[in-house]
Amino acid sequence: MMAVRPVDIARRFGLSTTTIRRYEDLGLVPAVMRAPTGYRIYTDEHIAYFICIREMMNGFSLQIIAGMLGFVMKNRIDEALWLANKTQAELQNDRRVCEQMRQRFIKKRPLGRSKKEYSIGEISSITGVPASTIRYWSNIGLLSAGRSKENNYRVFTQRHIDEILISQTLKLSSFAENEKYSIGLLRREILRFQTEDTEKLAAVINGIEKYLYHKNRQQIKSISALYRLCEQVESNKFEIW
Repeated sequence: MMAVRPVDIARRFGLSTTTIRRYEDLGLVPAVMRAPTGYRIYTDEHIAYFICIREMMNGFSLQIIAGMLGFVMKNRIDEALWLANKTQAELQNDRRVCEQMRQRFIKKRPLGRSKKEYSIGEISSITGVPASTIRYWSNIGLLSAGRSKENNYRVFTQRHIDEILISQTLKLSSFAENEKYSIGLLRREILRFQTEDTEKLAAVINGIEKYLYHKNRQQIKSISALYRLCEQVESNKFEIW
């Protein structure tokens, strides 16, 4: 393996040495050996990881990349790929939110089977919003879900379906507009949100879908980079300079 200095890595990838050390601290690259002088020594294996990180950053957050690459470093390739698949599924759920918003508020159609009450699993399936998110919103008071008299589980109504769709739409809209998302901001936006203005609502949904389409392409490119790294790890033959 070829030994590479930190300054060479920094020049190759346009990174500061501080950023390189941060990547190490986040667990994005394998452990780095040190020379007798104390300097970090990188190899062609590290270069392969840095190449992968650079190509994945447009599709995934550093936290998610760290999760995937953590599996790769342990040679748990399939788990890394399943994690990528899970993230893609979450993007598909966000697309479903747009479809359901269009059905509910523009075409004025009810969603799901007509029932008095829905379980958290049912309402998650209808809206496309993860049950964990719905549960969190309930815990912080963003939703006022009731409780079943039989088992004390949370129960939801059609009104909650509307509230969940609106909340997730506003959250996705902030991402699409590259705005900072927070629960406080979401609370304020919910109070101002008007579903009656279907023309404006359609524009919001279209903007989110455009963002999701772009994000999907970026993630596909990122997964391609991840797969190339996985092949190198399995063969123990890494890309070099």
